[in-house]
Amino acid sequence: MDLSLVYCKSKHFVEKDIGDEKVLVPLTNNVADMNKVFNLNEVASFIYDTIDGEKSVANVRDVLLENYDVTEELVMSDINDFITSMVNNKVLFAKG
Repeated sequence: MDLSLVYCKSKHFVEKDIGDEKVLVPLTNNVADMNKVFNLNEVASFIYDTIDGEKSVANVRDVLLENYDVTEELVMSDINDFITSMVNNKVLFAKG
């Protein structure tokens, strides 16, 4: 994964925090499409919240390493899996 890439959130999703989890619901013609809801666990929610259209993947990695007692290898695996899935589902897109 290119650590210099910056990702942005799609405006076609609404989010709701429920405890340590976040729910993402796609909007179709300004109506919630409940057939494709994403439930993010604590780590995925943290990654999603850290992605702000300004931070690079390297910055996101560093923030996770500061907040979780895990290896860089695990953090990068989680980031890669999450971003890949969210890009494939049009929740995130690469800036530029």
